[in-house]
Amino acid sequence: MLNLNHGCKLALGSAVLAASAAYADTPADQPLPDFKFSGNIRAYSFSRDYTNSTLTDLHSTSLGGRLKVETASPDGLGAALGVYFAQDIGLNNHDQNNKYINPLLMGTDYGIYTLGEAYVQYRKPEFLARIGNQNIDNPWINPSDGFMIPNLYQAGVVSYSPIPGLQLEGDRVFRYENRTAYSFSNSNIFALPYDNPHYTGGNIGAAAFGMTYKNDGISARTWLYRFYDFAQMAWLQGGYKMNLDGVSPFVDLQFMRETGDGANLLGAVDSKAYGAKTGIALPDKLGSVYFAFNKVPVNPTAGISNGNLLSPYTQVYNTDPLYTTVMNYGLVSSRGAGHAWKIGSNLKLLNEKLDAEITYSRYDTAPYVANVNALMLDLAYHLDGSFAGLTIRDRLGIEHGLASWGSSYVDNRVMLQYAF
Repeated sequence: MLNLNHGCKLALGSAVLAASAAYADTPADQPLPDFKFSGNIRAYSFSRDYTNSTLTDLHSTSLGGRLKVETASPDGLGAALGVYFAQDIGLNNHDQNNKYINPLLMGTDYGIYTLGEAYVQYRKPEFLARIGNQNIDNPWINPSDGFMIPNLYQAGVVSYSPIPGLQLEGDRVFRYENRTAYSFSNSNIFALPYDNPHYTGGNIGAAAFGMTYKNDGISARTWLYRFYDFAQMAWLQGGYKMNLDGVSPFVDLQFMRETGDGANLLGAVDSKAYGAKTGIALPDKLGSVYFAFNKVPVNPTAGISNGNLLSPYTQVYNTDPLYTTVMNYGLVSSRGAGHAWKIGSNLKLLNEKLDAEITYSRYDTAPYVANVNALMLDLAYHLDGSFAGLTIRDRLGIEHGLASWGSSYVDNRVMLQYAF
């Protein structure tokens, strides 16, 4: 059954009223506005196998996706509705209080149906104002769209591009719906039972302001965040790529500074993070190879994990923007200060039909958390012709070093998606 909380109902009502008002003066001899339909259907299998015989291997399978309708005109007043769903198709083992199910995929229930998008907006080529249930995508408040349903936000967003290459954006998140929730609430990712740190009380969301610039090989962005009663953050990232006929060298740098805010509900925050990434872009759009490094300095006087940082919308999902974060591990989710390095490649093969990413990374966080090595392989094949829109993807991760999980564990995530 579709779950519509009070905020969703308000957004839906606003969307209907706004769309009606927008076209109330349309002459009778003119056609009604066109609508655009889009979405995706996903079949997903997620397994996690431990070498520690005292731990239970986890397996989950789901069928789901997104169905969205929006006003087709790219300019002016518009509205959209989007339903997200994930359904157990009888392949999950719910015995012993869901002991064998991996809750990251779609929780432990038999189905999730939610009105994830319900917004009104005003758009021009250089301007956008949107309010309601929606996706947001910036470095530390993002969709984290790695499973069935993405992070969703009940928020207001305004963006403006005064000159080519420069974009200003302001976001105010009021309520949040994580990837396995049924509705929006006054919460964040810390409310998940498997998140570390864990906090189940309410909060009033977040605010963010960012500037992004990209032109002629130069890229730069800066974002300021206020995660109310948890932390304030400043984020800087920039880089330069030489545009050569053959291989093109590049270098990127990043810096984060985080302090407390308001009630400091999870303790005092006093954190920093540094990062660097360098490599070469290959010719003929073949991708890149690179080396990356991040450091989170130890701060024993901080109340949060010896200087580690708080990320209220990415923490356990491993979708933060640090260069060394991988599919299922990183300095942010490890909850320990230290440093990490990663060597990797992002390749586009077979006339860009095959995306292939392979990385090897090391996380030195002892004595706070055990040191970890991680090998990742991500393959995605995009069909064309009569099967355009269909993608087959397999993401494999192998970690070594966490004693509590055995000498190693293996994550395998297989997805079949049709996007339309």
